[in-house]
Amino acid sequence: MKINSMGDGARSYVMQSQNTSLKQQLQRLTLEISTGQIADIRDIAAGNTEYLNDLERSLGKLESYSLATLEAGQFAGGVQTALTHISAVNSSFQATLLTASNTGYGDTSTIIIQEAKTALGQVIGALNTSLGGRTIFSGTATGTSPVASSEELLSALRGAMAGAGSVDDMLAAAQAWFADPAGFSTLGYLGSDKSLAPVSLSDEEAAQFELRADNPALRDTLLNLTVAALADDPALGLTRAQQGELFQKTAVNTLNSNAAIIDLQSMVGYSEHQIEALSVQQSTQRTTIELARSELLSIDPYQAATELEQVQFQLQSLYAITSRMSQLSLVNYL
Repeated sequence: MKINSMGDGARSYVMQSQNTSLKQQLQRLTLEISTGQIADIRDIAAGNTEYLNDLERSLGKLESYSLATLEAGQFAGGVQTALTHISAVNSSFQATLLTASNTGYGDTSTIIIQEAKTALGQVIGALNTSLGGRTIFSGTATGTSPVASSEELLSALRGAMAGAGSVDDMLAAAQAWFADPAGFSTLGYLGSDKSLAPVSLSDEEAAQFELRADNPALRDTLLNLTVAALADDPALGLTRAQQGELFQKTAVNTLNSNAAIIDLQSMVGYSEHQIEALSVQQSTQRTTIELARSELLSIDPYQAATELEQVQFQLQSLYAITSRMSQLSLVNYL
């Protein structure tokens, strides 16, 4: 008769191994029940995780693009807000200018000049807007306010217009200074002459933010306000009649510049629409991929709970056996 027996050392090793294995299963099942997903992704499709890796890569790319799209939307929104403010200021000033040709209002020169100075400061403030620590109309020089102060603009244009004999000559001198590379482009516009690089929003689409404070429509707005603000400057020596003439001609120019700003608003508005549509598309794609990943990794909660109960029972049984065996002795045996 052959009897197979297991020594105490071997038996202890086996029980320790079972204890370790059951604890690992307990931890795994507890984690899976708490998260609702499988703990070891190597079990998926017999270890073939290529599909899951592809889902993860797609999600990572979408996260990056979604962040870029969010920032692009905020940037475009900041530009649109600034343009809306500039357009409102310009429209209000244009309405004030029109009173210069209506004698029923009396002499409105002082009012017009004061509003021109106030509006100039407001427009410069809008153009120097920063978003997230970056100025939005400076091109690549995002750390620089793109437009000089109203005092500096007035001083520079005063020097350019002084000495001109007629209102037309003064307006021509002002326009020449704003168009001169050594004039506004050097002393008034302090940003970069390079626009921001396109921002990739997907594999096929990118947002372009090329609008700078030296854009002709914005530059003309500054020109009109600065010229009107200098109407009573002693260096120009304009008579009341000449001031009225200057206001009337500036009103026409203001109307044109405001129409150009509205065109800029439309352009930015279209970009905002495209960015918003892309954001919705990316959100839908992300939801679809996350759902596919969830279905791939999800567990059957009922089956997991049943397995957990079985493992807990086995672990308790093992502890009971271990405790009983630890109490065995030769005296108890006899």
